[in-house]
Amino acid sequence: MKKSLFLIILKQKFIDMKKLTVKEKLPGFIGLLALIFTLGAFMISCESKPPENSRATQITKGKAHFDQYCASCHSEGGAGPAADTLEVKPADLSQIISRRKSKEFPVMEIARYIDGRQFVAAHGTREMPIWGEVFSQQEELSETEIKGKLGELIAYLISIQE
Repeated sequence: MKKSLFLIILKQKFIDMKKLTVKEKLPGFIGLLALIFTLGAFMISCESKPPENSRATQITKGKAHFDQYCASCHSEGGAGPAADTLEVKPADLSQIISRRKSKEFPVMEIARYIDGRQFVAAHGTREMPIWGEVFSQQEELSETEIKGKLGELIAYLISIQE
């Protein structure tokens, strides 16, 4: 008759650790250390820090871009510290969706407007900097980096819509 593994385990006597030599305890100790280091590494990798491409990270980076490039004119509902020096009042960027009938954020339109390099002079003058040129020429960013920066900025703008 076959004995079940469960019964065999139940009948095993516990090892008396006091009777073991250091040499006999060493493999178990090394295994325990390996387990502790593995669990520690796992816990560190599970920190609450969002991945680089997560929405939360994009919004955080976008807010930093907004603070650096846009807030002087567009903060406080379009009444930032530099707004009084402009002929045309800057837009309140927290109201982009509420001003539209579609109630959807116009991602591509806003990205092209911020970039500014595709606008023709026939559309009138523009007090807002052509950020695509600034990012390309002054900051020497690649097209991919420019699109990434614009994407992060737009993620932030979407997050502040009222």
